[in-house]
Amino acid sequence: MFHSSAHPGRPDDRIWLETLRAFSRPVAVLVRPQPGWRRLVSQGSVDGFLQRLDLGYYEEHTMLVQVTTQRRLPEHVRVFSTLKPDALLGEFLFNSSPDGPIWLPNVLTTGTGQLVVDGTEVDAQAVTYGGYTATLAAIGDETVAVVSAAALHDQAVHLTFDTTAVPA
Repeated sequence: MFHSSAHPGRPDDRIWLETLRAFSRPVAVLVRPQPGWRRLVSQGSVDGFLQRLDLGYYEEHTMLVQVTTQRRLPEHVRVFSTLKPDALLGEFLFNSSPDGPIWLPNVLTTGTGQLVVDGTEVDAQAVTYGGYTATLAAIGDETVAVVSAAALHDQAVHLTFDTTAVPA
């Protein structure tokens, strides 16, 4: 059995807690996901080093929000890996619909935005494509990004950090 520092809005299942232990750094999660939203966790590794966690929130087979936390690679790993809001937005649009990739004729718009982490506003990069937005910021040693439909983005940028689970 594991315990997390999680409040009721944070994931608390066994797989999530084991993932937190493996990541060993704080991971951004939504402060208040909607009741009924399900969660999907995916991981990205570089040379065996768990570098990136994506926490997707979905409903009825449609991804609504994705929160990504990426930590810095150790010095011995000779790979350059950065998150870019336009690439994250492209990944989200490619994978979010059960009907296949979402293709939009709209132009990508870049600008600035904010993430709100534990009540503190953090300046961020933002890109918008059609009705979808990606916002990304460096927070401490992590890079955090949120991708969602624009209609959900004001809610989706409110984050908190979940911390490493510890054995009971």
